[in-house]
Amino acid sequence: MLMANCRRADDAGALPRMVPGKKTVIKGEKGRDWFWLFGVLWWFLKMVVFTLLFSMEFVLRSLLVSDEKTAITGGDGVELWPRKLATAKFLLDDMKLVKRAVPDTTINDVLLGMVSSGLSRYLDHRTPNVLHEGLRITGVAMVNIRPQPGLQDLSKLMKSNTKARWGNKFGVILIPVYYHKGGNDALEYLKRAKAMVDKKKHSLEAYFSYKIGDLVMSLLGPKYACMLNYKLLCNTTFTLSNVAGPLEEISLAGNPLSSIKVNTSSLPQAITMHMMSYAGKAEMQILVAKDIIPDPEFLAKCFEYALLEMKEAVLRTNKA
Repeated sequence: MLMANCRRADDAGALPRMVPGKKTVIKGEKGRDWFWLFGVLWWFLKMVVFTLLFSMEFVLRSLLVSDEKTAITGGDGVELWPRKLATAKFLLDDMKLVKRAVPDTTINDVLLGMVSSGLSRYLDHRTPNVLHEGLRITGVAMVNIRPQPGLQDLSKLMKSNTKARWGNKFGVILIPVYYHKGGNDALEYLKRAKAMVDKKKHSLEAYFSYKIGDLVMSLLGPKYACMLNYKLLCNTTFTLSNVAGPLEEISLAGNPLSSIKVNTSSLPQAITMHMMSYAGKAEMQILVAKDIIPDPEFLAKCFEYALLEMKEAVLRTNKA
């Protein structure tokens, strides 16, 4: 809705240019043989297995299982604690450079690798030689499952026969990252993140979580739906999101925008991170419970250093 009311700074009559959505390419009849059929069956089998595994994990996380306590763990009641905000700033060109170093990698993979590396660095600083290698730190991410994501024309939304849907339609996925001591290859964080995200993409976890929430809301009402969401947040450590913003500078009601920042509050987690790109830059808002994480500025630097380490690793590899 906000973007639909904005215009490009260099063209007052044009809507902001957003990152184009990816189109799925389906092969025609030519080239379909037994190997193709085997590939489809194998793809379907993996989807079923990953969906069952991740859906079961989602249910357990929502009801029973929680992360091991660390220096960044929140919990019941933390949503009422005082908050502190810091911003981590990145260049999209740096993220794209790192992305190209590993085949078929996305900006989301790079972001998750940065988060894994940054949190490991921060925990090393706060609690050195305390945590065991490979400790799991679970995050929550919202996934847009609308059939037509992205910027929609308001005039088309007003039509009765439109396929575009008003309102939000989000599923939830769990995104585990793992603590690793300093000295590891910076790109290993990215490779681990990509391997995990690829499995998530191959499942229907987001659709399952949406249907579960919708079912609980329909049968038991908003009270129990909120309890389910609250329990899930209490059992995890952080919330993470990434929104692709306009490719160029834009204006709102004739006023140029220097940056666009998004955030949430009132979550029982001690840390929430929301990144949004805008005109070649990306800023991640880091909101923390300041009694648990008193130095979010240092945490922001940890994420910035994580990207720079990955960039340096890529440049060294290219020179070799």
